[in-house]
Amino acid sequence: MKTEKVIITGIIFGLVLFSIFSFLGFDLWGGVIAAIFIGMTVGWLTDNNPMRYTIISVSSYNLIAWTLRALFDPDAQFVLGYEHKSITVLFIGFIIIMIVFYSIIGSFSAFVTYNLRKNK
Repeated sequence: MKTEKVIITGIIFGLVLFSIFSFLGFDLWGGVIAAIFIGMTVGWLTDNNPMRYTIISVSSYNLIAWTLRALFDPDAQFVLGYEHKSITVLFIGFIIIMIVFYSIIGSFSAFVTYNLRKNK
């Protein structure tokens, strides 16, 4: 499948999973499960180098989802509008660490899926 279609598929599927798991209240474990599903999907659809496409997809959908959540969630607006900048930096740092963590999990999942599909 073409690179653009794989990345767009991963981003849309990730946004759907992120919204479902956020609605159900599974923020941390939902992100891990979504990263694994995205990695499996990208590893199955792509023809070469699934880890790079998974990192791009997972990072993109997390960045979009967390930005939308920060804009429309009253709790996140309270943290971002707080007068002490250290809390805002801590919140943004936490989001960046979670994006990296989810990208590593998703790329490992894509690597395993791609190698299992290739060796079949």
